[in-house]
Amino acid sequence: MYLLEEVPVRRNALQQPSSGPASRRRVDGRFLTDEPLAPYDRHVRRELASWSAEALRRLDEAPEDPTERAAALARAHQDAALIASYLDRPNEARLVCHAGLDCVAEHAETSGDEAILLLGFGPLVELSRLDARLGRTDEALCVLERLAGLLRGQGLAFGALSISAATWARIGPGEGGAEGALASMVAIETERTLLGSGRHEAALEIARGQAPSPHDPVLEAMRREAYLVSLCRLGRGEEALLVAALWAAEAHPIRRPIFEIRHAEALAAFGDPVRAHAIAEECVRRVESRLAAGPATLFDLTIAARVSRLLATLGDPLAGELCRTALPAATSLGDVPLTAELALRILATDKRTEVRAEALEALRAIATGSGYRIPAVERAVEAEDGPLLTRSLKERAPSYPRLFERLLGFPPDALDRSSK
Repeated sequence: MYLLEEVPVRRNALQQPSSGPASRRRVDGRFLTDEPLAPYDRHVRRELASWSAEALRRLDEAPEDPTERAAALARAHQDAALIASYLDRPNEARLVCHAGLDCVAEHAETSGDEAILLLGFGPLVELSRLDARLGRTDEALCVLERLAGLLRGQGLAFGALSISAATWARIGPGEGGAEGALASMVAIETERTLLGSGRHEAALEIARGQAPSPHDPVLEAMRREAYLVSLCRLGRGEEALLVAALWAAEAHPIRRPIFEIRHAEALAAFGDPVRAHAIAEECVRRVESRLAAGPATLFDLTIAARVSRLLATLGDPLAGELCRTALPAATSLGDVPLTAELALRILATDKRTEVRAEALEALRAIATGSGYRIPAVERAVEAEDGPLLTRSLKERAPSYPRLFERLLGFPPDALDRSSK
C-alpha cells in the first residue's frame, strides 16, 4: 500500500487497529469538511452578467482555423454549462454539455483531426460534477468509470462522442500527452465525488492504493487529502494525526498550506483544540504574508477562508480579522461565493458596527448584482433591509439566454414552455 510506504516512522500504527487516545475519542465533525483544498481545475466564479457577456463575445470572435475554432466552441459550452449551474438551471446545464459533445464530434469529423475528440472530456467531467451536485453519486461515478475505460484499452461511446481503442492509441499516449492528463483527471474527480457523497471508506481505499505522483503535485495533494479526510471521518484519529503532522512538515508550496490546516482541523476534531489553535495561528501568519505580498491567488484565498472557518468554529475572533484582510482581495479577484463566505463570517464573528456595515455592503452587492442566489446571503441582507425583489433570468445574466440559443439553436425559455 503506497501511502503506508511513505511513513517510515510508526508504520504499524497505520496497519493495525489504533489504540491511542485520539482513536478512543469520538470525532467532532464540526471541524472537518469534505471539500478538498487541492487546487485542481478551480475557476473564478465571476459575476454572472459579465461572465455570460464575455463568453458570448468570445463565441462571436471564434477563429476560423478548425482546431482553434473547436477549442473556442468547447470553451463556450463549458462557460455556458457553468453559468447555467450557478443560475440553478441544471437541466439546461446538462443540455449544454451534451451539445458540447455533439460539437466536438462534428468538428473532429469535418476537420479530420482526431485530437479534437479530446475536447470532449470537459463536457463529460462537467456532467459527472452535475450529477454529483444533484446527489446522483452512482451516475457521477459511472461517467468517470466510462472515461477510465480508455486507460484500460477500451473504447468510449457517450452521446455523439465516440473514441475507439485504436483512435485512443493514436491520440492518447506519449510524453506529456492526453493519457496522463486523463488518468489524473479521473483519479481526482473520483476522490472528490466520493468525499462529497460521504463514501469515505471507498475514498480511503482508492487513495491508499494509488501510486505516489511526485510529478503531478495537484494529484498527489488530492490523493493525500482524500486519505487524511477519510481517516478523520472514519474516526481513526491516531493514524490521521500521524500522517497529517508528517505531511504538514513538508516544505512544499502546495501541500504545506493544505496539510497545516488539515492537521489543525484533525487536532480539533479529535479533542486537542489548544494545539489546533496554535497551528491555525501560524497558518494565519503565513496567509496574511502571502496576501500582503500580492497579488492573491484563488488558492491563497481558499486557504484563508478555510483557516477562518476553523478559527470561527474554535470561537476565536481572529477569524473575523482574517476575513477582513482577505475580503478586498476576494472582491478584486471576483470570486462571488468566496467573497460571500468571507463577508458572512465577518457578520458571524464581529460585533463592531462599522465592520459589519462593510460586510453587509459586500453582501448587498452579491444579492442584488452578482446573479447568484446564495440563501445565507439573502437571509443576511433581508434581516437588515427587508425582503429582496425576485430577479428574473435576464436580470441575473442578461447575455445567458442568447449564449444558450447560439449554442443549442433555441432559447432556454422554450424549455419552460414545453414543460407546461
